[in-house]
Amino acid sequence: MMLQRPARTTRDRARDLAVNVGVFALMWVAYSLGRRLTLDAETVAIENARRILDIQAAIGLPSESDIQSSILGRSGLIKFANLYYLLAHFPGTFAFMVWAWWRHRERFAGVRSSLLAVTAAGLVLHIAFPLAPPRLLPGGGFIDTGAIFGPNPYDLGIAEAANQLAAMPSLHVGWSLLVALGVLGLSEHRWRWLVLLHPFITTTVVVITANHYWLDGLAAAVLVIVAWKAFSRDPRWDPNLQELRQPRAERVVAARTELVDHL
Repeated sequence: MMLQRPARTTRDRARDLAVNVGVFALMWVAYSLGRRLTLDAETVAIENARRILDIQAAIGLPSESDIQSSILGRSGLIKFANLYYLLAHFPGTFAFMVWAWWRHRERFAGVRSSLLAVTAAGLVLHIAFPLAPPRLLPGGGFIDTGAIFGPNPYDLGIAEAANQLAAMPSLHVGWSLLVALGVLGLSEHRWRWLVLLHPFITTTVVVITANHYWLDGLAAAVLVIVAWKAFSRDPRWDPNLQELRQPRAERVVAARTELVDHL
């Protein structure tokens, strides 16, 4: 049995919102500062890209360049992929986080902690292992679909703060998977399973737009699974675990109170 929490006041909600906005602002600042540490790592990033392609070929993963070449004649599909890459990452994740905070505030801490953990781990890997995306790999057989077919986020100025040598891991794939897990964990709507299309489409999109390799997405998925296992069972996320953390005396009082109420 759980003790009932006092109703949250408008001031409580405002304070909670301010804390969360501050946390994500700090995350963005850290990401932007981390970008500067790899500005001069282009040579290493290209060497790492060739290593990734060699590893993928050795384990038999499909060639991203062959997949991209097979759809280059479908300009409408490529433009959709470019648009999805542009809009489903930050705007889509932001919309999910707002929904989770607004509709499921008592369970929001686990979602936020998972996102922060994945992003922080991704930032460390971006710095430790700079990696040029396929579209920036000379002689790799890839084209930059954003630059050729549009829309190009770099021409629009939307992605100026992005680190273009940070393909490993793919935060596009990681965040999309986290959104899917969050919706499935929070929502009880019968159509909630459709959210699984999001990480599937995102993975397809980052490959055909030559923004990531298969291993980038795999690395991101591993980070998400580890973070989700670690934080989705946080007592602030799971009311059942929260009950277990109450002092024994409080649990006894709550049980007696509930028993009296039923008599």
